[in-house]
Amino acid sequence: MESPCPDAQKSVGPALPHQQISDRPEQRKATNLHISHSWGGGIYRWVHDFCSVDRECNNLVLESLGTRECYGIGLRLVEGASRRELQSWVLKYPISETRVQHQEYRTILETVCQDYDVGHIYLSSMLGHSLDIFNLGIPVTKIYHDYYPYCPNVYTYFGRPCAGCDLEKFTNCLKNNPVDFANDKCSVNYWLDLREAYVEALSRSDVSHVCPSKNVIANLEELDPRLGRLSLTVIPHGINLTKKNSFGGAEEGRKLRVVILGTQHIVKGLKLLEESFDRARLIADLTFLGGGPEGTLFMSRYGVRYIKQYEHSELGALLQEGAFDLALFTSTFPETFCYTLSEVRAHSIPPGARAVGSFLDRIREGEDGFLIGPESEDIVDFLLKLDSDRTLLKELSSRLETLPIRTVEAMVDDYYDLRNRKEEGGMPAPLVERPDSTHPPQQATPGTIY
Repeated sequence: MESPCPDAQKSVGPALPHQQISDRPEQRKATNLHISHSWGGGIYRWVHDFCSVDRECNNLVLESLGTRECYGIGLRLVEGASRRELQSWVLKYPISETRVQHQEYRTILETVCQDYDVGHIYLSSMLGHSLDIFNLGIPVTKIYHDYYPYCPNVYTYFGRPCAGCDLEKFTNCLKNNPVDFANDKCSVNYWLDLREAYVEALSRSDVSHVCPSKNVIANLEELDPRLGRLSLTVIPHGINLTKKNSFGGAEEGRKLRVVILGTQHIVKGLKLLEESFDRARLIADLTFLGGGPEGTLFMSRYGVRYIKQYEHSELGALLQEGAFDLALFTSTFPETFCYTLSEVRAHSIPPGARAVGSFLDRIREGEDGFLIGPESEDIVDFLLKLDSDRTLLKELSSRLETLPIRTVEAMVDDYYDLRNRKEEGGMPAPLVERPDSTHPPQQATPGTIY
């Protein structure tokens, strides 16, 4: 395998010896080790939610510490629920992206697994880590929160959602993709070698595979038929929220009140919003929540309220205060899951989303949300339709108010069900349905918010 980019080979000092902690997590339970990054976002939330409600095992998290230029400058081990730091290391040889083998990393990983008696690994992110994770003889559950490192640019998006790529397209992507996660970080051959080693590791018998939505399975199959042949199980995420009715009412005689959540970026539909903005604001008052720096071009425009960032704990109050009639999702890339979709539905606010990624699975048209066409004109037409027939919003909000929420506890139960079947030697069913709405299934049944 080709060496990674030169920056990753520079020594930044000796690895810190692991600290011996006297008050380690309770050892009478088995221990799960979650592999993640430290950048926050949906992966951070999923890991923290899992650890906070799990009563079967202790949970630790090994996080890579780094930057966009070098993902793995160091590592940090924390308790899953409390986030209390247990140990930390600065890598003598940083991991700029992901390595097939990395002796320093493996030594740290083996020490953690031995010291804390790790019996299972939940792999949420490979950013700043090494494929040595798969070589410990410990069962691994891979959760497909994204498509990295098979896709170095994470989002599988280059002007449109990707469905695999030949060498020419891949080379062009690494050099010219505006979603510049991996641009010129390492050579094409490096990524191709890493991709092959990654697929081989995923194919091992002690690895389980979980997708947050059925659409992820379809995307993996399109990226590489070998990924489609894995035993892929769908377990939707859960949320622990109290149901509230924050719907604005969509009364006649005023503009619709529309909320657009999340960081504005090319993969989140920033260009589509720019193209549709002048017409959309004639129909609706637009509020951007957590739009970040790239969306500030909307900040001073008429009919817009722009909140650059907010704490997640503030979202419920912001939704209630805003009394929105519609939540608009304009992602252009195939999201594997969208937590804010769950949150607005828990607040009985009807969602409208472009028909891409997990929205295709999670939204039943006219029942618990609306699907929108791919172009900017489709966004305007959609808003015009709802403006002319506001009963569509009112009726959908009423349905959302009656639907139960899939909880984090139900999600964790499904992970343990999968794990138990694997340990018993049974092949997990790719999709499992249960009629009991109090314990939502791996494929969430109609009538459950997830």
